[in-house]
This record gives sequence, C-alpha cells and structure tokens, in this order.
Amino acid sequence: MSIAIEDCEQSGTSLSADLYEPDREDGRGATYSRSFLALVATQFFVALNDNMFRWLVVPIGSELFGSKERAVSLGGACFILPFLVFAAPAGYLADRFSKRNVMVVCKVIEILVLCLGIAAILAQNAYLMFVVLFLLGVQASTFITAKLGAIPELVRHDQISSANGLINMVSMCGIILGTFLGGVLYDHTGRLGVDRWWVSAVALLGVAGAGLVTSLGIGRLTTANPTRPIPWNILGQTFRDVRLLASMRAVLLVATASAYFWAMGMLSQMNIFVFAKNVLFIHQQAYVGVLLGVLTIGIGGGAVLAGIWSRGKVELGLVPLGAAGIAVFCILLALVPGGAAGHPAVAGYGWSCLWLLALGIAAGLYDIPLQAFVQDRSPTRSRGSIMAAYNFLAYGGMLAASGIFWLLSAPLGLSARWIFIAGGVATAAVTLFIVRQLPLHTTRLALRLLAGCLYRIRIEGVENLPPGGALIVANHISWADGVLLGLACPRHPRMIAYAEYFEGPWLGRLGRLGRIIPIGSTRKSMVDSIRAARESLRLGELVGIFPEGGITRSGEMQEFRPGFLAILKDTGAPVVPVYLGGLWGSIFSYERGRFFWKWPRRWRYPVTIRFGKPISQPDTVDEVRRAVEKLKDEV
Repeated sequence: MSIAIEDCEQSGTSLSADLYEPDREDGRGATYSRSFLALVATQFFVALNDNMFRWLVVPIGSELFGSKERAVSLGGACFILPFLVFAAPAGYLADRFSKRNVMVVCKVIEILVLCLGIAAILAQNAYLMFVVLFLLGVQASTFITAKLGAIPELVRHDQISSANGLINMVSMCGIILGTFLGGVLYDHTGRLGVDRWWVSAVALLGVAGAGLVTSLGIGRLTTANPTRPIPWNILGQTFRDVRLLASMRAVLLVATASAYFWAMGMLSQMNIFVFAKNVLFIHQQAYVGVLLGVLTIGIGGGAVLAGIWSRGKVELGLVPLGAAGIAVFCILLALVPGGAAGHPAVAGYGWSCLWLLALGIAAGLYDIPLQAFVQDRSPTRSRGSIMAAYNFLAYGGMLAASGIFWLLSAPLGLSARWIFIAGGVATAAVTLFIVRQLPLHTTRLALRLLAGCLYRIRIEGVENLPPGGALIVANHISWADGVLLGLACPRHPRMIAYAEYFEGPWLGRLGRLGRIIPIGSTRKSMVDSIRAARESLRLGELVGIFPEGGITRSGEMQEFRPGFLAILKDTGAPVVPVYLGGLWGSIFSYERGRFFWKWPRRWRYPVTIRFGKPISQPDTVDEVRRAVEKLKDEV
C-alpha cells in the first residue's frame, strides 16, 4: 500500500493512466457552493428521516411482537441488508445516469415509501412496517452511493477532504436528531402510534418533502458511463464490483481500513448498551441515548477536524493518528469506575461521556481521509461501482461486527469492559500495520505537528505550483528549511541535499523515506544527482533545491550557484521561486554564531513561505535570484 499510494503522490497523479481518468475542474467549486450545500442539506434530511422512522416503528414493533430484542435486531437487519443486497444496482444507477438525477428520484421514492409506512402503522402490521424500513434502506443505499460518487464531481480536488468532513458531521447530526425525534413521535402519537398518526405523517412527509426540494438545488452532473449495461445478475455484478475495487490495491486496502471503522462503530454501539447496564448500572434509556449521542457528536466533530487539518489535500497521515486514538480511548473507556446494583456510577458516567467523545473524534480523524482517498482515486466512468463495492465492504463489516459481538459476549463470556479492551488491542495492531504501510504520511504528519509547536507558519502563493514537474528554488536560512518547504507543498517534493547529512542510520532512513536526492562532492555523484533530478521532473514530480550551496551565516541571501540550470535541461519544467521569511533568529538558524544551542528569540516563530509565479526556461541564475528577492520584498 505504501508503494502504491506514495508513488501516486510523488508523480502528481492519482493512479496510473489506465485506471484513472482525471475529472475536469470546470463546474466544480468549493464546499460553500450552492450545489454542494444543497447536497449537504439533502443528506441531512435523509439521515434525519431514516432514523426518525426507524426509531418510531421499532418500539411499536416491540409491543406488537412482545419482544424488544426481536424488534431491535429486525430493525437493524432491515436497514443494513439493502446496502449488501442492492450494492450492485446502486452502483449501476450511479454510473448509468446522472448522480444528481438518481438522488432526486430517490427523494421522490422516499415520499411514496413513507406513505406506505403510515398505512402500515394505521393497519398495525408490524411486518409491513419493517418491510417499509427495508425499502427505506434500499433508497438510502442508492442515494448514498450516488452521493459518495458525486462529491468529487461537485467540489475541487483540494476540497474533497473538507467536503467529506462537513457532510459526515451533518449526517451525524441528522442521525442524533432523528433517533431523538423518533422516540418523541412514539411518545406523542398515543397507542402504538395510531391515536395521533397524523403527527407522524406530517413530520415524516414534511422532512421528505424538504429533502426533495433541497435535492433540486444540486447542480447538474454529467452521466459517467451512459452505455453501461443493466446488471441482471445482481450477485455476479456485486462480485465484479468488488473485483474492480480489488484491482486497485491501494484503493482496496484503504476501503478495507474504512470498513474496519464501520465495524468498530457497530461493535461500540452494541457494547454501549451492555456497558451502561452492567458496568455503570444505568437503565434509563435517555441516559444510554446520551452516551450514543456523545459518541456520534464526537465522530461528527472529528470529521470536521479532519477536513480542516487536511489543508486542501487527502491527508492519510491522519489515519494512524486516529487509529491510535481509537485504541487508547477504547482502553480508557474500559477502565472507568463502575457502579453497583441500585447505585449508578455517576463519576463513571461522566468519564464515559468524555472518553466516548474523544473516541468519536479519533474515529472521525481516522475515516474521513480514507473516504476521500477512495473517492479521489476512483476512475470517473466506474466511480459508482467503486462506491457500491466500498459500501458493500463497509456494511459487511458492520454485519460481521454483530456476529463478533455475539461471539465475544455469549460463547466467550467477555464482559463489556473486556470487549472494549479487545477492540482497543485490535485497533492498536491495526495502527502498527497502518504506520508500516504509510511511513511517509505518518512522518509528514508528525513533522507537521512538531513544526506547528515551533513555528507559526503562513503559506502564500501555493497555487502557483504547476500540476506537473517543477524545480523549486528557495533561499536557505536554517536547518529546518527543507522540512518546512516540504510541508508547505501540497505534493511531497524530492529535496536535493548533501549526502553526508544522511549517512547515519536514523537520518539515512528519513532520507530514503523522503526520497531525498543526495549529492556528494565528487563529479560522478553530482552527475548522478542531476540525472535523478531530471528524471523526477520528467515524471511530473516536484524537486527542491537551495542554490546558495549552504545556510546563510549573516541572514542575507547569498549568490546562487548555476548548477540548478543544468537540472532543467531537456525537461521542459519551470522554476518556481520561493522565499522563506522570518527564520533568521530561530533555533535552527546561524544567528548569534551557532546552530541549535541557543534559545529562540520568540516561541512559535512567525514564518512566511511565499511561492512565486513559475519561470519558464530561465536564461540566467540572476533572473531566478531576482525573482526570489522580489518575493522577499513582498513578504
């Protein structure tokens, strides 16, 4: 996975040309565009209505069946199974027709299905109620597949992570509110929902109508694959969709990692009920609902935070951070003080809310980059099939989690505490696996967090970086320049650096991980370095160099050496001038006649990194140096 993913990022493309067809930027906007906000609103109403109806009919079914467990299990199965059974048709519709039109039709169907649901409540037919819930699951699975595929078509590439964070937060709000309002409808509609049935009808149909109106505001989307044949063999098409996903190894591994998130979410949700009853000795449904609500709010908050921290790209470095958080907070949750019969654990309940909130935030940080990666790396013509396969894995993981929970709690007899510990230990193992698969992303995030503690960085003009290969030329003030320049670039640049700096085992591994281009003092070494840099530029990568040849000892920019012009020969790549401002006087600069061993004059040094306009085929060294100096005057 690390090779597959990192090679994509180094080359500046998403996947190899045979698998990826880049979307046109035309018509795609930011997360605040009218079209995307209409999608966000529609998703909110979908989540709200699905959960409102579900938690209205589940308690009605509990009384009609005479078994709460039977109604809850049936309600969960009716809503999850459509995502598995109808994954292939949902993917077909998202590819064969405009995803916007698919979502609008889903909203029309939702209104018709809910009319049948009101009739089932009036008829007091529990089985028909759950058939309606199943049908709502079918339309939800179709809508969500189209929605996931539509996000990269509605927003720019640099907005995909933020878009997923926002839409997931809004969806979580809809789930919480829908779960709450479903109980309110049950309490306020009299005997088994019949006495004041019109209240439920107005609420459900009103929300569905609002969703239909907002869906009409979604911008028109082009049909991805208008010639795709109808998949008459649903089971066979499902396997073909999964096989298509599996053909892209990096996407498959990321989708599987996301499926683990959904499995852990289902496991945690089921275990919370047992945990509240047997550990905290809390039996009131409202208090248990608060625990679930806190977890859901945390996931929404983590989703938004992931979008913000991604900074305009798919930041897979957040995945191991989120996974580590899930592992730690699962174990901390298992260690909260418990209660006893007749004496609920008040302190334990408070700590549980805190750790569940933190667990949710970590889960949001974990999953949003994974979702964004699958969307971004999916071929345009078959994105619907990829999203269908992704949903199949995700909801399959949820179904598997139900079986795992039964295995752990019944045959193995594990308590709720030990189930959380088991989940934490399993996630710790997953974290180690992810770190091994994503060493560059993990290291970049760690360096970004460390740099954030030492510097207050402002980045300007990053949009001047061209999409293909380019040679980044910057002034050299401190030992931290290469790291800061690398973190400022949306694509990881290959930095040219002296080979002797990376001779040790630790720095040598860091250099190999960052794909440093080493340059030595011999002529052969210099020729090899120039050749490697040229090849990287031809492959569409970014290459960084400090042409002064060393760190300034005076704070002033030194003369540029002409070697970087040789790198550009026969590559067609432009030069992007960059000025690093504000680093003189920081702990890694030579100010006061020494490196490292001095106190910085300020904590969180204010630093500005400004990217200039690309220079195509510069004639002289001075032309580039003057461009860097001009950026200095603008800072």
